[in-house]
Amino acid sequence: MNRIIAEFARTCALATFALMLGLQHAAAQLPDTENGVGSTGAQVLQMTTGSRAGALSGAYTAAQNDADVIFYNPAGVASLSGGASLSYGKFVQDIALMSAAGAVKLGSATLAFGGSFLDEGTIDETIPDPAFGGQRGVTTGKTVSSSESAVRLGLGVPFAGGRARVGIAGGLASTTLAGATRSAPLFDAGAQFSVTSALSLGASVRNLGSRLSGTTADASSRMPSEVRVGAAFQTTKVSGVGVQISADFIDRLNEGTTGFAAGIEAGLMPGLARFGAVARVGYAADPGDTGLGALRLGAGFSIAHIAVDYTYQNLDFFGATHRVGVRFATSR
Repeated sequence: MNRIIAEFARTCALATFALMLGLQHAAAQLPDTENGVGSTGAQVLQMTTGSRAGALSGAYTAAQNDADVIFYNPAGVASLSGGASLSYGKFVQDIALMSAAGAVKLGSATLAFGGSFLDEGTIDETIPDPAFGGQRGVTTGKTVSSSESAVRLGLGVPFAGGRARVGIAGGLASTTLAGATRSAPLFDAGAQFSVTSALSLGASVRNLGSRLSGTTADASSRMPSEVRVGAAFQTTKVSGVGVQISADFIDRLNEGTTGFAAGIEAGLMPGLARFGAVARVGYAADPGDTGLGALRLGAGFSIAHIAVDYTYQNLDFFGATHRVGVRFATSR
C-alpha cells in the first residue's frame, strides 16, 4: 500500500510539473506587450471566493472539507460526502461579490458545483456632446451596468484510502458591460496528497481557456490562467484547541507574474468539538500591489457541521469591506 501511495504521489507531482512547464512555455510565446498586471480579463475569477477562503486570502489549494474548494482545486471536493456554501461580500462603490457552491457524493466520487457573480454597479450613461465637438460629455438620463459571472462543474475522486485526491472541473466565464457580453469556457485540474493527518499538499491549474470574446467588435481579453501550489498544516489538541496554517504560491501564466497568499486560523477547531470558534488572519502579496487590502481579518463560528464566517478587509482611503457566509460540510 505504501508503494502504491508513493507511486501515485510521484505520478501526480510529475504530471503537475510537466503541465506547469508546458503552460509557462505557451505563455512565454505571447507578446510582451500583453503581459503584466491587469493584462487579463474576468475579474470575477481573480477575486478570492468563499467566506472562509476569503479570510485566508485564498490560500486554499490544499484545503479540504469545504465546498468552496471547487474554486481553487477541484481535487479537494473528493474529501467531502456532502456540502454547501453561500457568501456575500460588499466592496466600494456598490460593488458586490456573491458565490455559492455545493457537493454531493456519487459512489466513490464527489460531484461539485460552484458559481460566483460580481456586480460592478451602475453609472450614468454619458455620450460626446456635439455642441462642443465631442470634447465634453452629456448624460442621456440612462444608466449603464456591468457584471461578471463564472460557473463550474467538477468531479473529485479519492485514492489510496482517501490520502490522495484528483479532480477536474469545467465551466464558463462571462462579462457584461452596457448590454454587450463576452464569454469563454474554462477548465481546472488538480491533485492533493495528505502526507500525514496534519499536513496536506495540493497543486492545481485554474481558468485555462480561450480569450473572452463576443459578438461585438470590442477587443477580446485573455483568461487569468494560473498554476497554484500550496500546503496546509493543522495541529489540534485533545481539547479541540488548534492552529491551521495554509499557504499558496501562484504563477499567473498569461500575466507572467507570481504571487503568494497565506492564512492562519486558530481557536477551538470544528471537528473534535461540537462547537467551534476561530480567529483568522490572511495576507496576500501580488506584483504591483501597493499593500492596499493585503491584510484580512476574520472569524468563524460553527455548530456541528454548520459554520458562519466573517471577513474584514481595509482598503485604506477606499474604506472597509465586509464579507459574510455560511457553510455546511460532511467529510468522508
